[in-house]
Parts: sequence; C-alpha cells; structure tokens
Amino acid sequence: MEGYCKVARFMGRQDEYAIFRRFKALNAQNLLYLQAELTHLEAQLHSLAQRNGADRVVSSKDWWSLSHSEETDDSEHWDKIVEIRGKLEQYNDTILKQAQIAKFGPPAVYDQEFFRSWLARPDMGNFPLLGLDQECYTEKHDADLVALTSRPAPDVFSRWFTYCVVPWWHHVVGEKFKNPVEDGLDEGVYRYENSILAATVRVITTVLASLFPVCSVTALYFIESNSVRLASVIVASGFFALALALMTNARMIEVFAATSAYAAVNVVFLTNVVYAV
Repeated sequence: MEGYCKVARFMGRQDEYAIFRRFKALNAQNLLYLQAELTHLEAQLHSLAQRNGADRVVSSKDWWSLSHSEETDDSEHWDKIVEIRGKLEQYNDTILKQAQIAKFGPPAVYDQEFFRSWLARPDMGNFPLLGLDQECYTEKHDADLVALTSRPAPDVFSRWFTYCVVPWWHHVVGEKFKNPVEDGLDEGVYRYENSILAATVRVITTVLASLFPVCSVTALYFIESNSVRLASVIVASGFFALALALMTNARMIEVFAATSAYAAVNVVFLTNVVYAV
C-alpha cells in the first residue's frame, strides 16, 4: 500500500492525525469575490428598481405581476432578482461553511510533529506524497493546518504530562513492555489511550490536592516562629493558587474561592497553635 491510500489509512486508524490545510487565505479571497459580485448585483438591482418607477406601480407592489410580466423592464428586474438569489445562496452557504471550519482547532504540536516525521521516515510513510501537495505539511503551513479530531489538553499540567512525561516514560520503560501497533502500515508506532492518560492525570491531581492541606498543616506544626508560620501560610497559599491555575481549568472566581478556603484552614490551625502556646 502506497501513496494516498497509505496516508488515508494512517489517518483513519488514528483520528488525531487527520490533519489538513484549511486554506484560510484562499477561502477569504473566495468570499471577497462573492461579496464583490453581490455588491455589483445589488447596485444593478437598485438601478433597475428606479428605472421608470412611475410606469411600474403594479409590478413594484405585486410579486405575481413582476415575475410574470412580459414587459422588458419587469422581466429584466425579475431575472436579476433570481440571479441574486442564486448568488446569495452560494455566498451564505460558503460563509457558513467557513464559520464551521473556523471552529475546528489546530492539531496538537506533538501530533503535528509526529505526523510530519511519519511522512518522512523510510520505515513509516516513506514520502508517500510526491506532488505539490507534499508541501502542505511543511512548517511554513503550520498556522494553516486543522485537525478534524483535535485533542487539546484541558490544562497546562495535562499538556506537560502528555507531551513530556509520557514520551520520557515510553523511552525509559514503556518501549520495553508495550507492543507496537501492528497493521502493516509502519513499524515502531506505539499507542497510549487518551482515557488512560486522562485517568492518570486525574489521579495525580487528586492526590496532590489532598496533600496540599496536610503538608501545610504539618509544616505549621513544626515551625516555632509565628512570623515564619505566617510567611509559610502566604507561600503555601500562593503555591496552591498556582497549582489550581496549572492543573485545572477552573475559572478565576473558582480559584479565588478555593484559595480563600485553603488559606482559611491554615489560618485556623495557625491561630489554634498560637493560643496553645
């Protein structure tokens, strides 16, 4: 299997690699041309509507008279309306499709780099595209690429875990125990399920969330200086807010609320310790 068939099968096997150019500039140019055509048609229609207005009292107020009139002016007017109707339908359909395409996200950087590597490696894609379209996946078109199934990480920590920790883990451990995908397309391709990665990130986040208050309270217990304790509460609250920003997709108001609650727990413990002393 070679050429387009090979690339299509690879894309079909792993949805995140269904990457294509969106041709933003060409689509914008096409819309500009359609807009220009409609602008001229609109001006022509306005001119026809003003022509001999006094003699077209009926046809200007009655659709049947206008569309079935044998008068040259009326016939020309109606033909122009029909022409505009077709062009408007084309314009509206095109602009709606462009709005839909604009909602597709770009491919993940890691997926984009791997797909480019797959195309070039002799033991994988082995340069399956030989025409001008092979340039579609070069770096100069990175900003113009769209993934039909984009998988953006929900937060910074998930992105770091997926694109830094997982490749490192695979190189050190996973490659020795995990079997590569076998489908006759290429060699040495391994697949990690998104659901497993998401579950792992969720477990790590949950464990860290439970450790934050425990660690801060423990530190406050062993610190004897009240000024150092107060500084520790401030630092711990800052790290907690940073963790929320990096490890969750919480809104600002949720970050403020959670940080306030976390700081309140530390302050209550700090107050009890001071009174106990």
